[in-house]
Amino acid sequence: SDGKKIAFGYTVKLMDKELKQEMTVTIKGASEAGSLNGSISNESPLGKALLGSKKGDTVSIEAPVGILKYKILEIVK
Repeated sequence: SDGKKIAFGYTVKLMDKELKQEMTVTIKGASEAGSLNGSISNESPLGKALLGSKKGDTVSIEAPVGILKYKILEIVK
């Protein structure tokens, strides 16, 4: 890993550890974000968890269904 930390505007490839599915999200401002185009708000639980994280990290967020865990596979600026 190059030690790059996730910041606003970055695109991140994640592995949903429970579903074993890859997903790609881009962190945008709340006004620009929409799950239809694969972007998430920097104020959303996942957006907040990802900001400042690095490739290889696993982030956990609380959701109504329980704790969701995502491993960060790749960070693209």
